[in-house]
Parts: sequence; C-alpha cells; structure tokens
Amino acid sequence: MSLVRRLINPHYVANAALALSYPIHQIINHPDLLSPSSIGAYLRYLLPAMVLITIKVRSSQSAEELVSVLSLYMKVFSLYGYWAVSYEPVEFWGSEWSGHWRFVLYMLAWTVVFIALPQPPYQGPSKVIWLDSAQLNYLTTPSEKSKGKGRADDQSSSRSKRTTAKIVELDEDDEPLDEVEESEEEQGQDQKQDRHHHHHEHGEHCNHDHGDGLLHPSQKKTSDLDPSHYWIIAFNATWSSPCRYFEASLANCSIKYDRVNVHFAKIDMDLFADGDEIAERFKINLAATTLDLPTLILFKDGKALKQLPPKIATKMGGDVLGKVGWDRSVASVEKAFELAKLGTGKESFV
Repeated sequence: MSLVRRLINPHYVANAALALSYPIHQIINHPDLLSPSSIGAYLRYLLPAMVLITIKVRSSQSAEELVSVLSLYMKVFSLYGYWAVSYEPVEFWGSEWSGHWRFVLYMLAWTVVFIALPQPPYQGPSKVIWLDSAQLNYLTTPSEKSKGKGRADDQSSSRSKRTTAKIVELDEDDEPLDEVEESEEEQGQDQKQDRHHHHHEHGEHCNHDHGDGLLHPSQKKTSDLDPSHYWIIAFNATWSSPCRYFEASLANCSIKYDRVNVHFAKIDMDLFADGDEIAERFKINLAATTLDLPTLILFKDGKALKQLPPKIATKMGGDVLGKVGWDRSVASVEKAFELAKLGTGKESFV
C-alpha cells in the first residue's frame, strides 16, 4: 500500500483535523495574528517548539509515526489555545454561548476519535511472518531439549499409541473413519487459525474470500518454519504505540535483509491467552509505562543469541536487573543483530 493511501486512513485524517482546528479557528476570527508584528511577538514561544519538533522529525522512523507525533503536539497546543480564549463568547444559531464550550467540545471530539479511530497497523510492504503462541514455542525451544529425553518420551508415547489396540470402524472403501475425521478436524483447525490471523490483521469485516483455506502471505504453516535458521522475533502488544511505530522499521528490515536462512517474525502477546506467560518467560514487562515494547530477540536452534532492548545484567534466577533504552531505528537493529552478515557465516557471535 502506497504512503498516500496509508496516510489518508480515517485515523490520521481525523487527528490532523483536530490538530489544525485551533490555528484555523484563530486565523478566521483573528486574521491580524498573521501580521509580522504578531508573529514576532509569538516567535519566542515558537522557537522552542520548533526545536522539539525538529528533534522528533529526525527521530521518527516512518511517516505514520511523524504524523502521529506532530498531531499529538498540535492537539495539546489546540487544547491549551481553546482554554486560553474561553473568555470569548461563541455565537451559535443566533444565540451567545460561553467560550468554555469550545474547550469542552474539543475534549469530547478528541475522546471520540481516540476511541472510535485507533491507530491502524502498518499496511505497507513487508515480509514479516505472523506467529501464534504454538509456533513461537516451536521456534524458541532449544534443539538439545528436543533431541533429549523430551523427544524420546514423545516418541515412546507415540509408539505406545500406535500399538494400543482399538476398534476401528471402516467406511465403504475399507478406510478407517477415525483417520478421515481426524484429518478433517485438523484441516478445520488450520483454516480457523488462518482466519484468526487474517482477521487480526485486516479486521472482522474483511472482504477477502478465503474459502479455499489458503494462508495469508504474512503467515506460515508450522511445518514450513525451520528453527535452525536465524529468527528475529518482535514481541509486541497491540495497545503499545511504540510497537505500532516500529512495524515500519521491522518491515523495511525484512525486505532489505531477506535471505533463505534469515527470517523476521512477530507475535502480539495480548492476543493470546498465554500472553502473560510468554512475557514472563522472556522477561518482558507489559506494564502501561514499560520501555520493553517492542522487544526483539534473535533465535537460532531455539537459543536466544541477542536482544533489543539489551539487558544491563541479570542476577541469580535469571531476573533482569534492567535494560538499556533504544531508538527503534533500522540502524539500531542492523547494528545489534549484524544484519549485513547475518546468515552468511561471518557473524561475530557464532
């Protein structure tokens, strides 16, 4: 999806309208504010704001993040502006109203837009694979364990199930009915999982026809996932704005460093019943004020090799003492995971 089409999403349009409402209101009612003398008087207030905006522009990793950040600053400015001019009465349908209504209505409009038009997920080009909790466990379980007692027990249990005598009903072609039913059940579960992933990305009102049971491009069957490859997995939460902003950076990395043995994936932990267990397992703080989201971890053969944000240190029992913040830029991901070398055999951490 092109940048223009992404930015005309109702979320960005509505927030941009809210951000510009106060400046437009003032220009219409007080055109003298555009005079050189007025601009000069307000210049000392505008300069610090311009410096802050410039810093945010340089640190933004996508056009969506830039629009969101600028809209937020402008909305705060507009909210203050409507409060500052609340002494001016409002004429509406021939009646004179208190100027405080402008402030109240602006707050109400901001709340409605925030609830009704949440920030959409990144919809640009991407090769990031969406994982469920079972696939995450499959990719992050060390291979030594799977080759050890756990796998032996599973194989022993599987053999015992195959050798356990049971009555099997045959159909007209002398085929076991149980196997047919199990196969149909597994197929139905796969299709249900595919629809879950698709609706997660496109919403419940998706118009795409998936009656053929095909997987969406951002999903893979578990059998197609190879734990022996390099996997950079982003641990996200749908309510986290930093996670939303980072999606574009992760997508860019997935396209630029697309290799046979290097993959980028993501999991939204709040969409699964065991999301809290996943966060606890990988020492990710899910508090509203957390700096851990998004967390990126590089895996190979089920082992965690590197992580962003990086840990300061750990104490006995594996508890994390703290983590160093990071800017969620493409450059920081390239440097931390050595993306230019990853999968070529020249990695320094292999």
